[in-house]
Amino acid sequence: MTLNVLVAPEEVMQLAVRGSLTKHALATLLTLRARRQFYEACAAIESRYTELCRAKNDPCLDSGCSAEGERCLQPLLEAGTEYHKACGGEWATLFADPDNRDPSWRMTVSDSEIA
Repeated sequence: MTLNVLVAPEEVMQLAVRGSLTKHALATLLTLRARRQFYEACAAIESRYTELCRAKNDPCLDSGCSAEGERCLQPLLEAGTEYHKACGGEWATLFADPDNRDPSWRMTVSDSEIA
């Protein structure tokens, strides 16, 4: 999906919290400072999913969990949209502040005037 800067920020935030956009797509819409915060928030979410998976004591591999001390992709794939919703929620909180938006999203008119 290509996002158009003429789409109201609120619409993009709705897509994000519904889990319709990937972490990478969302990150590109933030300033570098906010992008770092977003990636850190997603890393914490990924770590929680990994820990929950590890706690099941049912590793993906016969040899055990391959992600000891790391984040694992498998629980994120299993979580699917729920994972994207979690990261999307973190992103929406940051994106709600116009100062965190990539310069292409900083408009001279207020967001509420776009409709």
